[in-house]
Amino acid sequence: MSEKKRKSRDEGGERPKKKVAIAPQGPVQVELLENKETLGPLLAITPGLRFPSRISFNPYKRTKILPQGATTDLLLQSSEHPRLDYTAQEELDGSSESQLKDYVGVFDPATKTLQLVPVKRVTVRSTLRSEVEEMREEKERLEAQTQTMMAKRNALATEFGSKKSRKAIEDMTLNAIRSSKPDDASAARSDGVADNILQSMAAATGAMPTKKELAAAVDSSKPRPTPNLAAEYPGDVYPAETIVGTELMTMIEVKDWVDASAAGQGVSVSSKYVAKRIVKLVRNKQIQKLKVLRFILLCINFAASLSGGSKGTKKIPPKGKLEAMMGEDVSMGLLMAVRRKFAAEGSSDMPRWNIDRLYTHIAAAALIVDDNEVDVNDLRDDLRVNNKEIQAYFAELGCRVGPPTVTDLTKWKLSKAEANNHYIAKLKLPLKFPKIGGPRKSKK
Repeated sequence: MSEKKRKSRDEGGERPKKKVAIAPQGPVQVELLENKETLGPLLAITPGLRFPSRISFNPYKRTKILPQGATTDLLLQSSEHPRLDYTAQEELDGSSESQLKDYVGVFDPATKTLQLVPVKRVTVRSTLRSEVEEMREEKERLEAQTQTMMAKRNALATEFGSKKSRKAIEDMTLNAIRSSKPDDASAARSDGVADNILQSMAAATGAMPTKKELAAAVDSSKPRPTPNLAAEYPGDVYPAETIVGTELMTMIEVKDWVDASAAGQGVSVSSKYVAKRIVKLVRNKQIQKLKVLRFILLCINFAASLSGGSKGTKKIPPKGKLEAMMGEDVSMGLLMAVRRKFAAEGSSDMPRWNIDRLYTHIAAAALIVDDNEVDVNDLRDDLRVNNKEIQAYFAELGCRVGPPTVTDLTKWKLSKAEANNHYIAKLKLPLKFPKIGGPRKSKK
């Protein structure tokens, strides 16, 4: 059986009469509109997520007051799905893609005007809703139902019950806690006096800080980065935005490290900790961690440039000398940003509190680079401190510091002889902070 072949269209045949819906001719005027609204057009991406076709979100915003200005974070949340919670928020991880700006354009063919509006890009994530909340709500509902049924039974027993049941209900009522006897004529006056005393006590003690507020005040006075105590994962306790800061993450460049490593050339740095990690991070294209690693190098060089002073206070070198000690590849803007982060404005002194704050930020940044498990040996040598001091800095962050286990020896490629002088700091939840010393027990 032969198959019929489709005839080819003649070259002189008519072309289809379909036309483009909008075919602008001539010049087009482009206008860039400023979007000052927190809520407005959003560009949502759903990586690896099958998103429902119809779902509504509740918007929330949080404003942070920072030295460089106020910033607003936008969060969209939806619980319409029976088992999943959806959240949409901006994810600024410091990568090149997160630095791009997105726009939405609207073209008016009548006026030949194209209006562009900047939009925020949010990433939609889904999480399985915890059953604990549902169990708690179910328990509260059953308790409320039980109380309602008990009140109905008591009412029925009082109205239609036997003499014995009514007596039992009366005993329950009389045995309730009261400020005076039920038949006392001064009961109302006594209750009123007690209420006034309690109200005056509440007014007097209302301004007093609670135990939790006092603990928070003591914690905020310590020279360490502020931990996120509500974090569900160790990696969220000390994020890069808190340790390095948005300003420094934008200013730090790592292109020279990437180009040199790609060309097979070595990168010469003054830190043994930093030198061991550059090639691995470049190979894995972890740009954000590379920026955090360069922040560690800047802080180590800044600490090495400090000269000794009296009573634990060190001095920052003069402007020209500090630039030479930090290196030619460090710009003046980046150098001043590091100085503003750890030193007082307009002062060349670095007291012990500021130095400890500098070292704890280096330790927290190392937790980001090494995924919350750090061999503190190289940082100890770079910072020229002893084992007790470097362990104290990591312990102040809530880490558990101890000798390497058998698994750690394999991970860090350490021999048993080398393990004698190595300590591993691990950040786990719940955090374990050093206890504040109390009164010592007397020796018998």
